[in-house]
Amino acid sequence: MSSDDIEATIERAREASRRDDLDGKVAIVTGAGTRGGDGVGNGAATAILLARQGAKVTLVDKEPEWMEITERIIEEEGGDYLSLEGDVTDPDDCRRIVEETVSRFGALHVLHNNVGGGAPRESVERASFDTWEKSISINLLSAVSMSKYAVPYIRECGGGSILNVSSATALRPKRDGSSAPYTTTKSAMMGLTRAMARDHGGDRIRVNCLLPGLIWTPGIARHLADEREKRNEATPYALEGSPWDVGWTAVFLASERARFITGAAIPVDGGFLLTAANH
Repeated sequence: MSSDDIEATIERAREASRRDDLDGKVAIVTGAGTRGGDGVGNGAATAILLARQGAKVTLVDKEPEWMEITERIIEEEGGDYLSLEGDVTDPDDCRRIVEETVSRFGALHVLHNNVGGGAPRESVERASFDTWEKSISINLLSAVSMSKYAVPYIRECGGGSILNVSSATALRPKRDGSSAPYTTTKSAMMGLTRAMARDHGGDRIRVNCLLPGLIWTPGIARHLADEREKRNEATPYALEGSPWDVGWTAVFLASERARFITGAAIPVDGGFLLTAANH
């Protein structure tokens, strides 16, 4: 190989490794607030990390005060953000959120569908139809509605990334009391992800799914503080995850560093799905 060929090869290698760090990209993060307590939630951590990478971020939550911590951190670090109150189970709110984002920032490249909610640990026999309808609305249709309105703008920008947040529970229902509605709707998020990845690959829109495992958030701390030791023991190396683990994975998948990953369901669970014991 000639010296010119070597130099050309080196330059191509350098270019290939200079993946976009999200600087100047526009992202929407639903469920970007934290309901009090010590620390931040998964959506808040993701929004903060996206802003640190240079993205302009629209923060969405149904309670404006839940976003105050996220706003303060991004603002103090010099990030650019827009806060919007909205209920993503309402398609009209979803349309408004997307349109206001594009109006403010002029583009849309990343959608992070983080909103989700638990349900009582009830079997299909015991769960009410109201519980099923609420679970479907918040855990599945919220992502459908946000994606429906976001896709045309992401396509117009030449492509981007959509990330749907499911749960490790989708693959491993809890032994000590499953929630059939929650497990079912979080499983459906994986099917939605694969369908969207196939349908919009030609638009250069990558669609992936996160499966968080046992993540210690302020919300979990309020309800399960006495179970922390048990939760820590549920992974192969006895470590519970944090929202930052979820956030960094989301940032990677949103960036061009993940340009060849689409239609994937990626556990962020510390090996929880590998263990025999179920917590």
